[in-house]
Amino acid sequence: MSSAAERREIPEMVTFTEIAKRVTERNLVSRPITRQGVRHIAETDPAWPVPQEQWMKVGNAWAMPWDPIEEFFRQRTSRGRGPNKVPRRQAGDSDE
Repeated sequence: MSSAAERREIPEMVTFTEIAKRVTERNLVSRPITRQGVRHIAETDPAWPVPQEQWMKVGNAWAMPWDPIEEFFRQRTSRGRGPNKVPRRQAGDSDE
């Protein structure tokens, strides 16, 4: 085995659940995010750094390298859902 191959690091792989946990704990998002939220970003944001064909199936979860994802969230501008278009109804409000 060559010395270059011996020094090559194996990337740290993370699931959508772990990504959500890490970006929330490290305040890389403006408010807590769920694994479903991360998955939605991964499937819809063209800037997502790991193409779907590079995701690795591990058990019943998908895993991908952490480093490019961390960098993605560090550079990403907050997008969120945007402002409410219709005010929410308060408890006790009725249509009657």
